[in-house]
Amino acid sequence: MLKHLVPLGMAFAEYTGAKDYFYANSKCTGCKICEKVCLSGKIKMIDKKPVWQRNVKCYFCYACLNYCPVKAIQIKSKLYMKSYTEENERYSHPYATANDIAEQKSGRKLSSVLN
Repeated sequence: MLKHLVPLGMAFAEYTGAKDYFYANSKCTGCKICEKVCLSGKIKMIDKKPVWQRNVKCYFCYACLNYCPVKAIQIKSKLYMKSYTEENERYSHPYATANDIAEQKSGRKLSSVLN
């Protein structure tokens, strides 16, 4: 049953506004880490800024938010939900680095991808 609920939840989230869920504020340095850790491939760097593609579904793993080294990735507040990402800390996995995620996705280390 759970395997059917996850795709339904993702479809509902996309339908109700998750397409504009994340954004990068002025702190963004264009380091590309958000793009490299994005498991769904939704983030593409354009003019040194992350762009969340509308035609790619987000997995809501929050890796882009949690691994941003300058805390530039934010969640937009909605009428029904206040976002506190500007004030709150980030919670990356204690045993998985951004490099681990990028390497798993591409088979290459993040440092070699960024150079």
